[in-house]
Amino acid sequence: MPGGQTLGIDVGSTATKVILLNTDSSWEMHEWPSREGLWPNLRAWLETKEGNIERVGITAHGPSAIVIRDGDICGRIISWHEPLPKDCERPTEGEHKLPQTRIWVPSRLAQWESENGPIGDGIAIQLKDLYNWELTGIIARDSRSMRGYIAKSHLHLPEEVIGLVSKQGSELSGIPEGVEVICGCDDLTAGVLGLSVPEGVTFNLANTSEHVGMVGGDPVQGLSWLPPLGNLPALSYNATSAGFDSSKDIRDEEVNTLRQKFPEGKLWIGGGLAMDPSLVKRRNSMFKAGSEVSALGIAKLAQRTPHAVIFGAGKVGRGFLAQLLSRAGWTFSLVDAHLESVKALRQNRGWSTFNLSTEKSEWIQAEGVFHTSENLEQIIAHTDLILTSMGATQLLNWVEEIRVPLCKRLEEGKLDLILAENHPRPAFAVREALMQNSTEKQSKLIEEQLGIAQAQVLRSCIEPLDTQHPLTVQIQDHWTLPLDGDALKTNFSIQGFEKMPAFERELTRKLFTYNCVNAMVCYLGYLAGYEWLADAANDARISAIALQAGQESSAALVAAYGFEPTEQREWCERALAKYQDKTIRDPIERNARDPIRKLGRFERLLGPIHLCKEHDLPHESLLIGVAAALQYPSAKMDDSLPLGEANAKLESLLASESI
Repeated sequence: MPGGQTLGIDVGSTATKVILLNTDSSWEMHEWPSREGLWPNLRAWLETKEGNIERVGITAHGPSAIVIRDGDICGRIISWHEPLPKDCERPTEGEHKLPQTRIWVPSRLAQWESENGPIGDGIAIQLKDLYNWELTGIIARDSRSMRGYIAKSHLHLPEEVIGLVSKQGSELSGIPEGVEVICGCDDLTAGVLGLSVPEGVTFNLANTSEHVGMVGGDPVQGLSWLPPLGNLPALSYNATSAGFDSSKDIRDEEVNTLRQKFPEGKLWIGGGLAMDPSLVKRRNSMFKAGSEVSALGIAKLAQRTPHAVIFGAGKVGRGFLAQLLSRAGWTFSLVDAHLESVKALRQNRGWSTFNLSTEKSEWIQAEGVFHTSENLEQIIAHTDLILTSMGATQLLNWVEEIRVPLCKRLEEGKLDLILAENHPRPAFAVREALMQNSTEKQSKLIEEQLGIAQAQVLRSCIEPLDTQHPLTVQIQDHWTLPLDGDALKTNFSIQGFEKMPAFERELTRKLFTYNCVNAMVCYLGYLAGYEWLADAANDARISAIALQAGQESSAALVAAYGFEPTEQREWCERALAKYQDKTIRDPIERNARDPIRKLGRFERLLGPIHLCKEHDLPHESLLIGVAAALQYPSAKMDDSLPLGEANAKLESLLASESI
């Protein structure tokens, strides 16, 4: 079921920590001394919790020597901290760069063989693999945790699901039967994941023993180096000999010595010792996590990647929604009604966005691209979020297609639907249409399980140049998507998605400011013979009257909603500046199309006019905009407005000289 919790388990040398990680990144932790064992304490804790665990990830200290043969542990478990007998030291193997200052897995296995004889058909694993085996009955290991030892079988990527919790594993642990279990990783890597350290940044894991290292890059002379594996980055690091029992001066000195091996910069710190603010300050570091760091990191690795479905593979869907999802680490699928677009996207396996401000391109790839005629129930069965950007005129037809598969998905849990549409009240329209022809059961599901939120699209997404690939989307350098936070049912977290209270007033503000100024520019620009929006917006005649219309609308917004006058004036100025940006080659035809809808009672021109009337405020410039819009091909409106004077002013304006 989408939206479940992830259980992260960190079995450390002194303490065991377990975390329940929620989809909104909040978490709850419990810990106990490791000498008390794992399963009884975990089972007792889980009995007090309510929730839906869908995945488990385990990390543990190492390297150790554990051998499984014929379905049983063979010999004893040899831990990492034991003295190594003479003649057991062995060189490391594989890509790992590991200085011979510590005892790695090959040496521990040599110690095991000295006690038990050749491993033969036995399988060497690490402690976290033992716990995974007890949960699932499946033997699995990852090459990174087997420090310096080349395993030839039972290998998995750390993030890979190896199996499900068995009935026996459930009775042992208290974890529900059927929960997915990943292979997991070593505790050092889990700690780095818990810190969320980006590439090129130096970290300090301050636990029983301390580690200092850097994410990414090539091997550094004299340091341990782990190659990238699956979703795990390369790591260069070393451990200090100091720990909890050492004086603070000794610990700080060793950390600072290791730190000099890496480029200068802020040190990201986490772990039990990092709970001391004075230590963080002494090391000129940034506190990123406490003692939860490795348990949180393994939970993050195990957490199922959230998935979204975007209906509408147009410029906003691909050039804004998909990019925000991709940057936030979500996977997503696209669904579109235009078969040729679907074929092109499948063939190209992705597309580029081109940032008009930075002139940088970014490659974006969907997990799947589907036509609306395909099995929608299957497409949305496991989605965590649905978004639309298909065009306001298509919404009601889409509702009829999506109702049955949507309600099937809602039976599995709550879901949010984000409408990034150019429509005055899409959330109301969609909910009303969904309820209109639904059964009693469907109505209950829609009412209780479905959040429908409108979003404001403030980024311009435009067609590619002739020199660019036809699927490229040129984008404005804007990275937030405000949406109705009060309408949501789930706690999804996506960077750039700005959940706002009292959203309808903000939506009206945007429509009556940005869209109002846009309409003034594009309809006047059309009559003045301009092809591009930016050229029209930089015409002194047009910019002056567009800004005046925006200020008339703003006065009504201030009167009706109590917006701060200076701030609202700045909104107008930013709106005009956006359309004057010559790096954005946006055709007037694209902005002016669908004039009948845009001349609606609650839309960008008539809406502000009626609001001005309600508050007895001037609106002459807005009327000129209506007069201009009515001269666009196929334009008409239901409202009856006195436009004689506005038409005369419009004629005079167009007869004057442009800059």
